[in-house]
Amino acid sequence: MVMTKEERLLDFIQSEILGMIASKQLNNETVPEISNNHIYALSKSILFEWNELGDPKEDLTQMIQWNLDQHIIHS
Repeated sequence: MVMTKEERLLDFIQSEILGMIASKQLNNETVPEISNNHIYALSKSILFEWNELGDPKEDLTQMIQWNLDQHIIHS
């Protein structure tokens, strides 16, 4: 099965979120428990925002980090 560009990007976003959460945990930062469904929803939201932004000069990883940090702050 061949993944579409959007599916690959969604997979990348989810992987980045999981990696960022793991990094925060390794640094003894407080991270609330986030379910897989919530990570998926956050990833879809980021992907939508990324597609709507349409600015090739933006840094996707930075956008993911900002969105994750905002989610953690407001949890």
